[in-house]
Amino acid sequence: MLKYLFGHRSSYLDGQTIDKVQSLCRSIENQIDKNNLHQQFLQLFSNLLNFQSTKSPRNILQDQLNFSLNKGPSQTHAEGVFLDYGQINNAGQLVAIYPGTIYHRHFDPLLLPSIRNTFLLARKDDLIIDGRDRGLSRSIYLSCHARYPLYDTTWLLKDIFMHKNPLTLGHYINHFPSNGLPNVTYYEFDFHFNEKDYDFYRFVPNVRYADVDDDDENGMPSAVLISLRPIKQGEELFSCYLNVIQQEKRS
Repeated sequence: MLKYLFGHRSSYLDGQTIDKVQSLCRSIENQIDKNNLHQQFLQLFSNLLNFQSTKSPRNILQDQLNFSLNKGPSQTHAEGVFLDYGQINNAGQLVAIYPGTIYHRHFDPLLLPSIRNTFLLARKDDLIIDGRDRGLSRSIYLSCHARYPLYDTTWLLKDIFMHKNPLTLGHYINHFPSNGLPNVTYYEFDFHFNEKDYDFYRFVPNVRYADVDDDDENGMPSAVLISLRPIKQGEELFSCYLNVIQQEKRS
């Protein structure tokens, strides 16, 4: 589970709501099989690599996972993320990836890119993902990518039909409204591919701000979004930004 770094508590998030959301998220998170997630990514990235000349990334996702994502007017903000094809049949299913630059909270200079930035997502291991696709955040991502031009940059494009990886819309999923509950939750996940599958990193929408020792061995830290219940075509995706922060304050 992750926490939204600089979020503010919404007025309707009372203790009862927070407890309900935490219980819902943890009940699903505890059932997630990371090896199964890894296998899903292996299959998806293999299909994206092998069929890119004959099918669009969205069509490949539809064939494998029976859904696709798109952006549109949100219930709570100007823009949100929706299921525009198919459906998600079960809780615990992979839904999206949270893209962006990976910072270490205590070592990397995050002050300037954090100003007025509502796209910062923190992992429990003190890594922070900056998912803003504009301004200084965009420039930093491209600069870091220039050092190791392997990872995906197409998630920065406004036209989502140009994205090489059709799951890279996690940063546009909004906080749930007062009349509902989240239908997806954040889940810490590290992309790690062996030498045979090393080319799959081209579909990973994250870069590190700074090099780390044994980078190849550690893989690329990220975050994915997992369904909390079945989701029908046309539904907007909602997460909860604040549940872990609130738990830490109350403990």
